[in-house]
Amino acid sequence: MPSRLEPWSISRRRSGVLVLLCAVQGCERFAFLATLPQFVLYAQERQGMSVPTALMVLAIFQALSYLSGLPGGWLADRKLGVHTSTGLGAAVLTLAYGSLAVDHASLFWPALALMVVGHSLFRPGLHVLLARAMGDGERSRERGFLWHYLAANVGFALGALFGEWAHAAFGWGALFCGAAMASLLSAGLFLGTSLAQPIDPLESTAIGAQPASEEGKGNMAAVWLLCSVGVVFWLTAQQPATSLAVFAAMNTQQHIVLFSRTMQLGPGHFAALHGLMVIAMLPMFLRLHSKRQTHRVSTGNLLIWGYVATAAAFALMTTASLHGGDTGRVSSAWLIGCYLLLSIAEILLAPLGMSLVTRLAPRDKAARAVGLWFASSAVGNGLAALLALGWDRWPHHRYFAVLAILSLGAAAALMRRRSPMA
Repeated sequence: MPSRLEPWSISRRRSGVLVLLCAVQGCERFAFLATLPQFVLYAQERQGMSVPTALMVLAIFQALSYLSGLPGGWLADRKLGVHTSTGLGAAVLTLAYGSLAVDHASLFWPALALMVVGHSLFRPGLHVLLARAMGDGERSRERGFLWHYLAANVGFALGALFGEWAHAAFGWGALFCGAAMASLLSAGLFLGTSLAQPIDPLESTAIGAQPASEEGKGNMAAVWLLCSVGVVFWLTAQQPATSLAVFAAMNTQQHIVLFSRTMQLGPGHFAALHGLMVIAMLPMFLRLHSKRQTHRVSTGNLLIWGYVATAAAFALMTTASLHGGDTGRVSSAWLIGCYLLLSIAEILLAPLGMSLVTRLAPRDKAARAVGLWFASSAVGNGLAALLALGWDRWPHHRYFAVLAILSLGAAAALMRRRSPMA
């Protein structure tokens, strides 16, 4: 039972389950990021695809992986239960990576199909279990999802490094074998969470205390609002890989002076900097979060500030473009400042958005609500691809101004409906 003096704290048993679930997510992300950056090269070398075809297949695969969370969430809520759904998803993902490790052309498409199915079952169930492990307390749930996000980002970083090393040193078989082993470890650790947190068949999907009544309907409307404005977050979150990467290569000075030494910078360095900022800030944010007892700020207000920070990041890039970035190169300080603001926004929006979605969702629609959140990611990614068509047609300041205005619009939409999210 949580301490009376520290109502936000997590019991020892819940802490153990949280650590295991974070490790499950970290291993799954490790496996996925070991393969994702190498996908286009693999499709070229082993499947004979052209680069445009491989990019199209990758885009469709990622969209299906996120959209499939909706039917996967329905299955978890209505048929399988979240424990069975998550465990089955981890097993299917292991089989998918194992199929790729065989490195046979005929197994490529079945492996991709298995990965889509695995993600559809794994993602909604795991996030519902994380929410349940933290209980109904707003602070403890936020804290749990912040730790989860830290584990996912560490898995991202380590997986990408492993994939690059394994392919260069040992070839495709070793890369996919390593991903399969990480996924198998994820499934094994999940079995440990099932032992540490026995399944209650009467509450297989309950994560909150809302009755399935008018209140539940109202809360689901708030979930729809969060996921609708979440499209804007996912749209802007794609920019480091699209518009900001191009701006770094074509419109940013390729060096920085530190301690009287000149360092060369490229798009990859800026992308890595963004990831490192998120990982470095998360522990500091966790520490600040634990001190929010006396100065209470609602999760909804934190999300609003996240969209404001996003708007500020792209307003900064709008200014940089107007000061020479439209046609020439500007100081790298502009881009570093943008990534700093985007990192703050990502920490406020990604884990806390998921925390609020799981808290507001009616008990019989918890996994579907998580699937809806991931579906908003697929829509945001698609809109990012469409918006990218305007990069060469508009001056850069107009492109970034559109992103800033959309982010402010998302903040305004949340401000109008703050009461259901308090």
